[in-house]
Amino acid sequence: MSTSWKEVQQAQDEKRCELVFTGPLYAERIEKNGLDPGIFKVTHLNFLEISKAHLKELPSDIGQLTNLTRMILSYNDLNKLPSEIQNLKKLKILDVSHNALSELPSGLSDLSELMSLNVSVNQLTEIPALNETSRLVTLNICCNKFATIPVSICDPKLIHFTDLIANNNLISEIPVEIEQLGSLKVLDLGENQLVNIPGELGGCNKLKELNLKGNKLKDKRLLKLVDQCHAKQVMDYIRSHCPKANADSNKQGKSKKKTKQAKKTEVEEVIELLDELKVLHVSDDTLKVVLSPKVAEVRPYIVCCKVLDVNLANPGVLKKFITVQTKLHDGICDKRNAATIATHDLSKINGDLIYDARPPNEIKIVPLNRKKEYTAAELYSQLNDEADAIRKEKKKNTYSGIHKYLYMLKDKPVYPCLVDSSGAVISFPPITNSEGTKMSNETKNILLEVTGMNLNTCKKVMDTLLMEMLKLGLGNQDTETVNGEESETQRNTLSVQQIKIVDEEGQLKVVYPSRTDIQTDGILVTRA
Repeated sequence: MSTSWKEVQQAQDEKRCELVFTGPLYAERIEKNGLDPGIFKVTHLNFLEISKAHLKELPSDIGQLTNLTRMILSYNDLNKLPSEIQNLKKLKILDVSHNALSELPSGLSDLSELMSLNVSVNQLTEIPALNETSRLVTLNICCNKFATIPVSICDPKLIHFTDLIANNNLISEIPVEIEQLGSLKVLDLGENQLVNIPGELGGCNKLKELNLKGNKLKDKRLLKLVDQCHAKQVMDYIRSHCPKANADSNKQGKSKKKTKQAKKTEVEEVIELLDELKVLHVSDDTLKVVLSPKVAEVRPYIVCCKVLDVNLANPGVLKKFITVQTKLHDGICDKRNAATIATHDLSKINGDLIYDARPPNEIKIVPLNRKKEYTAAELYSQLNDEADAIRKEKKKNTYSGIHKYLYMLKDKPVYPCLVDSSGAVISFPPITNSEGTKMSNETKNILLEVTGMNLNTCKKVMDTLLMEMLKLGLGNQDTETVNGEESETQRNTLSVQQIKIVDEEGQLKVVYPSRTDIQTDGILVTRA
């Protein structure tokens, strides 16, 4: 027997437009007495969420909430939805992900205002026709049992449709009608059963993100590009090499044998699509890093290189580059335990560098995004105080941001630091860089620095960072001349110059990148 919930009565009395029921408290209520039927009398509601509540059935009375624009029913135990859902004519966002649905009501087709539909992580094999939902922007059908992309969504009337997420299904073919999705920007078909890719996919000219990984593609060159490259290169290959289903059948009568020259041409065409990392050898005027023996007990290894003539001017690129570093710190760098990345504007660095270890009171630095100079001891103390204040304010036992790395320096008699020839400390790993060498949108040449406890780990992190810089397009796009006019190609080139790490006697310890570094498929590595 259901009982009245105070939140429902409050929403009714105060004319609230939103109701949210999520978590164990409401799961227990629903298990004992079911949903409060009063929910469906609050007809002015425009947002309803019932999630993580073990809801097994959605009452047909849901059709009375005709003013709903958003409804979230995720992480429940629903195995069907009532047909009355078709009455929610104003619904714009519907999320029924993480349930046990094996079918959807046909009335979904009548929701002409629907913009986002998330039915991921269910047991679906098909969905109702959505070609009349002309405002649809996003459809997420991942982690279901679809054998093909629903043809009904491949309709030119869906002029706002930009995102299709369909990874982790049983999809074995892409309908040729997909080329009619002229606004599609994101297509995720990873971890499916695709063998061939139709050339029609190349007609999606606005596609910026394409995931085909985890499919057993017959075309091995395409498979290699999919695993190693980003969307623009894969799409170029699809346009050039994947046949369209409606291609003239008489082409099939031609000999399948390829001459050696033809094979060579195909390989060259693939190479032309690959981004290039151009390694420049160290020169006499290239800065070097002197390794002090004092760092042996705190953070003994460092690798560095220059990245020349980068392009950070485009909006958002610098922010994305910083985000990449954060992700690497959380991932391959093991929360900065294994390695720490630092990046500097090369034009703001004076002369050669010394990688040293000094007592905390002898290190002075203006930390990143701060104006005052601190000793390392003062900075460590202040960051500890800040961390405790934040922890108490948020009533959590965890630290965030820069504060979560302080424990690595606890009770250390010396701290590592990177110092330029003027005596300025430009880096204090694993905590911070210097504000003085901070990068900006105007930065053209970068010094990359990775410090850590293991040389191979440092090199692996640097390899990964350079790959990510290529993917972000931080290098320069090549140009080609067609009919006397220059135009940019899809190929991006990043120029990297070696830097030597030497001991105090000048003996070589490390040079990066060496000939054994950056051994990866999917890019073209050239060495000057």
